[in-house]
Amino acid sequence: MIPCRSLCLAARLSTLLAICVTSLCHPFPTYQEKFFNQTLDHFHPESKATWLQRYLYNDVHWTGSGRLINGCRGPILFYTGNEGDITDFWGVNGFMIETLAPKWGALLVFPEARYFGKSLPFGDASYTAENLVYLSTEQILEDYVKLLNFVKKSVRAAHNCPVVAFGGSYGGTLTTFLRVAYPSVVVGGLASSAPIGYYDKDGWSAHNVTEYTWSDIATGNYAKLSGVFTHPRCLDAIQAASIAIDATPIREVVDAFHVCSAAALGPNVPSELFAYALESLPQMNYPYPIGSRPAWPVRQVCDIMVAAGGSAAELIRAAANVTDTFFGWDGKNCIPALPEGPGGVPGDGPGPGPWGWQSCTENLHEFSARGLRNYSFDLERSARAPCRELFNGTVTPATSALADRFGGYKIPFSGVTNLIWSNGGLDPWHGGGFLPWFPPASGSEAQSNHRIFMPNAAHHLDLRGPHPDDPPDVTNARILEEKVIWGWIVEASKKESPSSAVW
Repeated sequence: MIPCRSLCLAARLSTLLAICVTSLCHPFPTYQEKFFNQTLDHFHPESKATWLQRYLYNDVHWTGSGRLINGCRGPILFYTGNEGDITDFWGVNGFMIETLAPKWGALLVFPEARYFGKSLPFGDASYTAENLVYLSTEQILEDYVKLLNFVKKSVRAAHNCPVVAFGGSYGGTLTTFLRVAYPSVVVGGLASSAPIGYYDKDGWSAHNVTEYTWSDIATGNYAKLSGVFTHPRCLDAIQAASIAIDATPIREVVDAFHVCSAAALGPNVPSELFAYALESLPQMNYPYPIGSRPAWPVRQVCDIMVAAGGSAAELIRAAANVTDTFFGWDGKNCIPALPEGPGGVPGDGPGPGPWGWQSCTENLHEFSARGLRNYSFDLERSARAPCRELFNGTVTPATSALADRFGGYKIPFSGVTNLIWSNGGLDPWHGGGFLPWFPPASGSEAQSNHRIFMPNAAHHLDLRGPHPDDPPDVTNARILEEKVIWGWIVEASKKESPSSAVW
C-alpha cells in the first residue's frame, strides 16, 4: 500500500528498501526456498489444475526449545504474503524472524501470494486477462489454508502446533480475513497497518473518514510543527514548487527531473511525479536510515524544500532532488515511466499486472487528494475506464467487495477473537484502520482483541526488528504484542491432546 495497499505502497515499493539498516547492519537470518503444488481454483472442485506456489521456510530455531504442554515442538509463525515478491517481505519482518522465533523456538513459514514473485500459475502468460481470473483475496486465503494443512501433516511434530498469522498492509488485511474465515486454522493474528475500513465506505461517516482522509494524513506529515518532524514553511515550499513545475516548459522539466520522457511526469500535469513521491514517503517515514533513505525522510524533504529559496528554478531543482532520491536515480540513466504511474488514485492505481487486476476487481479505494496535489475520484474516469483499457473490458471495479464479503467495520464486533490491529500515526493507511477510539457498535468485542496506535510510526514499523532509534510507542507496542500472542499460543496448546504428539 506504498504505491499501496494494502502496494499498499509499502508493498509495491518494498523492493526499494534494503534489508540492512545502516546503523545496525548484521547478517539477517536466511531461509529455505520451497514450492508447494497448489490448487488453481479452490471453488470448483472438478478442476484438477495445479501450479507451484513458492514459500520461505526456516526451522533453525524449531528444535524443541519452545516445546509446549501439548508436546508440540514449538509454535508456527505464518506471514500472510501480500502483493509482492515474498523475499522482500522476509527482509522487513524482523520482529517475527529475529525476536519471536528464537525466543519461542518457532517454525517460520512465509507463503508468496499467487501471481507475485515466482508464484505464477501460468508462467510468463500469467498476466493476461483470461488467466488473471484466478486472482482474488478468497483464492489467496484458500491457498494459505491448504499450504498450512500440508505443512502440519508433512512436517514431523507440526500437526498439533498452534499457528499465529502476521501481516502488514494488505498482508494485515489477509491476516484478519484468515482469522475471520478460518478460526480453526490460525489461533490468532497480528495485523499491522491493515486499512480494512477504507473498503467499507458505508461506515466512513461513523468513523470520521472521508474521501480525503488518506491524502490529509499524507499531507499532514509535511505540516507538523513539533518534535522531529517538519519545518513550518515546508508545505508552502512544496506547493510553490508544484506551481513552478507546471508553469515551466515541459522540455526543461523533463531534463530537470531526469525522466526518460514527458509521460513519466504524469498524465495530467508535470508536477504529478513530484506529488507521487511526496504522497509515498510518509509510509516510509521511519526513524532510522534504510538503504539510501535517511532517517525521517519527510523531514529531509522539508529541509531541502525550505532551503531552496523562492525562485522557480531553485524550487524545481529542489523538487527534482527529492524525486531523484526517492526513485534512486543513479546519475546516469533516465527515470522511466512507472507502470502504474503518478496522477491516479492515491496509494492504489489501477495499473497493469496482478495488483492492478486486484485494484480493478476488489481492492481499489475511492480516494481523492488535496494539499500535495488536487485529485477528485470519479468511478468511471478513475477506475472503470482505465480498467477496461488494461484488461480488455473484462473487469469492473467493486470497491465495496471485501467489506461485503468479510464485514468491514463490523469485523471487531462479529465474534472474532485473538486479533491485534496495530497502526502508525504517520501512515496514511491508519485512517482506515481499527483504532483504539473505534466507535462502539451493536454487540461487544472480544477481550482477546487489541487495537494499538503508535503516534510516531509509519507503515507497519512494529513488524520490523527492534532498533535503538525506535520511538517508545513502537517499542511498547511490540512488548504488548509479544505478551498477547504468547498467551494465545499457551491457551491453544492446552486444547490439543499431548498423546498424539510425534517427534
